[in-house]
Amino acid sequence: MNHLDWPVLADMQTDLRHWRAFAAAAETQHFHAAAELLGISQPALSQLIRTLETNLGSRLFDRQGRRIKLSAAGEALLPEAQMALSQAVRAEMVGRAISRGETRTLTAGYVGSAAFHPSFTALISAAIKMRPPVTLKLNQLTASQQVQRLVEQTLDFAMIRSPLPILDPALMILPIHTESMVLALPADDIRAAQPVCQLKDFAGDPFIQYIQQRSGGLRGQVEAACRQAGFEPRIAHTVPQIATMLCLVGAHTGVALVPQSMMRLALPGVAYCELHDPVTTELILLYRRSDTSPALRAILKLARGLNDKLNLSK
Repeated sequence: MNHLDWPVLADMQTDLRHWRAFAAAAETQHFHAAAELLGISQPALSQLIRTLETNLGSRLFDRQGRRIKLSAAGEALLPEAQMALSQAVRAEMVGRAISRGETRTLTAGYVGSAAFHPSFTALISAAIKMRPPVTLKLNQLTASQQVQRLVEQTLDFAMIRSPLPILDPALMILPIHTESMVLALPADDIRAAQPVCQLKDFAGDPFIQYIQQRSGGLRGQVEAACRQAGFEPRIAHTVPQIATMLCLVGAHTGVALVPQSMMRLALPGVAYCELHDPVTTELILLYRRSDTSPALRAILKLARGLNDKLNLSK
């Protein structure tokens, strides 16, 4: 019988006892020693081996007096049996861990600029250190994508920025931190020496803008701030990542409005100027109102405890 045919034997009456008996006999090469290893009688072990051989239709051992040796079929089957036993042990460990609440995995989304905010890094760090721990699977997505996936229940929570996209009533908002927007401009621009900038002074400059989302997003925030200053921004480039935006600023292709926490990136050739008339954005955690999982509640507790007075320059 070809060992590739074994998985199709769905009707055979074989359980983990048979695989343990087979693996122990293969390891010790002696039925008596294998029986002692398993804590059963030798006749019981021999019966388990015979039943397995009958079900498989193959002889698994060659008998050589009191010693035994794996047959060709036995050698082919042994790795599969060991894999099955290992998986059974793993499943048992996972099951026990779940019953104790020790295995907790959450899938989270975040916008790119959130990764540079100290509140975000503090939350991730605290989650890793929790006991029992929470395993986070992180996905960088747009705010609109995160909202959609929260509703579809393929994300457990999201980290986005205001202005908020249109939200489903099933979602809850947890504000994390409000920060100012700053103007990023080339470091050798003479206006970079000013401690405070008037946004209207940049009406003639090309702006590097955020991608357009279905609703919400920092693009609308920039447009509203420029209109408040009396002009429509002239868009030179549209990019999906703020890090790319700042690289383009450093390359003298335009200026950009970015969250203050992006100053931590400290890119060469890029300077930042505070605005005379403040423009703010808020880092926000979104989650489903109906989600009562202990792991998510632990994350929410951590998020609520974050200090809203973090030093964003660090």
